Amino acid sequence: MLKIIIKHLVGSKANQTEFFEMPIQEISFGRDSVCEVVFDPVIDDLVSRLHCKISVQNDEEFLLTDSSSRNGTFLNNSRLQAPQILQAGDVVQLGKGGAEFVFDLDPRPTGNDRTTRLGNLPADFDLSRETRIDINAEQFFPNPFEVSEEPVFSSQPSGTIGRKTVERLIDQAETHSRKKLINIGAGLIAVILAVSGYFIYKSDQEKAEIQETLDATQLSQKRKLAELMANKALSSADIFKKYGNSTVFIEASWKLIDIPTGKQFFQRAICVSKHKGKCQEKRPAYRFVNGAVEPDLTLEAGYPVGGEFAGSGFVVNENGYILTNRHVAAGWQTQNRHFELPGALKICQNEGCEKYDLVTLPDDPNNKYVISLNNWIPSKSIYKSLHGKSVEGRNDYLDVTFPKTGLRIPAHLVRVSDSADVALIKIDTPQRLESVDMSANDLVSAGETITVMGYPGVSPDIAVKMDSKDPLNREGEWRQIPDPTVTGGNIGKVIEGSAKTVSDSVNGYFSEMGDVYQLTVNATGNGNSGGPVFNDKGHVIGIFSYGKTDQSGTAISFAVPIKHGQEIMGIHKLVQ
Repeated sequence: MLKIIIKHLVGSKANQTEFFEMPIQEISFGRDSVCEVVFDPVIDDLVSRLHCKISVQNDEEFLLTDSSSRNGTFLNNSRLQAPQILQAGDVVQLGKGGAEFVFDLDPRPTGNDRTTRLGNLPADFDLSRETRIDINAEQFFPNPFEVSEEPVFSSQPSGTIGRKTVERLIDQAETHSRKKLINIGAGLIAVILAVSGYFIYKSDQEKAEIQETLDATQLSQKRKLAELMANKALSSADIFKKYGNSTVFIEASWKLIDIPTGKQFFQRAICVSKHKGKCQEKRPAYRFVNGAVEPDLTLEAGYPVGGEFAGSGFVVNENGYILTNRHVAAGWQTQNRHFELPGALKICQNEGCEKYDLVTLPDDPNNKYVISLNNWIPSKSIYKSLHGKSVEGRNDYLDVTFPKTGLRIPAHLVRVSDSADVALIKIDTPQRLESVDMSANDLVSAGETITVMGYPGVSPDIAVKMDSKDPLNREGEWRQIPDPTVTGGNIGKVIEGSAKTVSDSVNGYFSEMGDVYQLTVNATGNGNSGGPVFNDKGHVIGIFSYGKTDQSGTAISFAVPIKHGQEIMGIHKLVQ
């Protein structure tokens, strides 16, 4: 039976022989696994995926066809332009310098002798690519980059080699040269990139240094501008634009509570005139005990002890904290002068006041008993004990309204100062509030320009009719719309509550008004209590508190230094 023999000469299959027994229609060659003869895809990189094929014609003829390969198919060193009939002994090459094999048959057909090959050549014979010579590739090109004009040959040839081998060696040398050129080119590119990267790095570094210098210059300019702005005197109009919305209107109502029972205290009513056993006239009762006059308190029905107050305040924290006066937010902790006179004065002869002399307390501000009564502080009633509390005040309502709004926001009392007319209250609001700037470090001196904001009662009210949209409460109501008043003035006098004496002859210091700033602000009054006092830097330096008028009608006003407000916003030790 006839066999097709494929003897591999060059490539990954060199020195291997493959047999294909007839009958067979076709033998395909390539790197694809579907081929009958599969070449190594890495080593045989000149071989196409489907390179060529041998077709059997009538079991006698064998037709070699190129399968549109990239590097071509060569038959006996000639590129295949069209299908060719193969003869036993023909050499097929898959790409110039690629895999190579000999086509043969077993048994060989008769009359199929190959053409005579050229034998050894004389030493002086002109060389050509068709001549078989003994050439060492490294001698032919000792250095791919320094090619001599004439090739160097071995002085003792060991035999002859074929033309294809010479061409293969030349191609390998050329490939080696190309690889070296590629490597050198890659090295040059790497050097160029490294140098370029270095210069780019230096350029970026210089740019960064320049930008850093510019940033430092801009920062210095911004600081200088900030210093100039900080030192710039602000007008009252500027301060109002900046902090007008931070000044709030406060309304409060309180009553006095007996802590053990939780009941409200009343002022006792005493009958001072009877007719036919029936009381004709009642008067509020006061009593004089331990050198002081105060209302005679009872838990029974009588005159309610409490009061209503309207004042001002200002936002000191974006979370809803507001500073105001103690006498605004906690009226039971300050002097209460809202008494009904004339009254019945019980001059107690013992601690329980079971025995007393009943006299009339006149409506006379110069009466010694009335003067004493005006100093009464409800929370410091004689019922108050040292440990715990038996008497305390409680707000029925404590509402905050922002400028030009009609919404009253409930507030609660947070802290009250023990030493100054200052209180801290808080409202709950989902939005962050705009707060004022406070400064206890700014030097305050007489003559300094100030701005006071608040809601003095003497200022005309603005009200709007609020229509109800609630189907369960359709009745509307009139509501006051607060609008803060701005009043300019000066620090008239700085009065310190305490001072260090510098003379041995002085052993005490007393301030009638405590620690306050006396102001030349008179175009305001009740209702402005608790409002902020700004300096010309826009910093709050004090809390407007109260006024004083002499018999001639001359009025002056006072403010509590802001340091007392900042103290109750923190926790401070009284002793070490």
